[in-house]
Amino acid sequence: MGSDLKGNARMLGRCNDAPALRSRLRAATQDNHQSLDDALGRLDLAVRSEYACFLRVQVQARRGVERWLASVCPPEWLPPSQVALLESDLSELGCASDNSHTAFALGDEGPVAWLGTAWVLAGSSLGNKMMERDLSARAPVDWPMAFLRDPAMPAFFKALRPLLASTEINLGAERAAFATFAHFQAVAERQLTGVDA
Repeated sequence: MGSDLKGNARMLGRCNDAPALRSRLRAATQDNHQSLDDALGRLDLAVRSEYACFLRVQVQARRGVERWLASVCPPEWLPPSQVALLESDLSELGCASDNSHTAFALGDEGPVAWLGTAWVLAGSSLGNKMMERDLSARAPVDWPMAFLRDPAMPAFFKALRPLLASTEINLGAERAAFATFAHFQAVAERQLTGVDA
């Protein structure tokens, strides 16, 4: 319990040091983010079936999110699609990737609500780097990691950072970020049911 409190204090400290909007997005989604990390953290990505589960969570959730973003996000700020990379990794694993997706939509949260969802996708690239390092040390040499090694999303995150430095209140972006994590969590729970059974 003590270590959890210290971890939360460190996270809040980082939030306070972060640019204004980025700080608010982190605070608004802290619990969701942790729940998703805990759920996916049960998977051993060096095990074929569990890695395939992780990739399926990503591709099914991202298809819906990417479709929504394409309808609301200014084209110059549209995050790079990662669906093809995920499908490629699944194919190299010898696992079929169906074309299903979980729909994602929000009500009218304002013209800049997309920024919250873009932040979630962009920020996930930081976790991908850590997972890739871990898998490079443990998984077979030919383990497919096109998604985890994608350079486009970190570059997008870098470009997005000036927008995240805004000091304007953007409750729509906060709600969009919260909804995006909840969307990934729902997809993860469905996929993990088969793994845990």
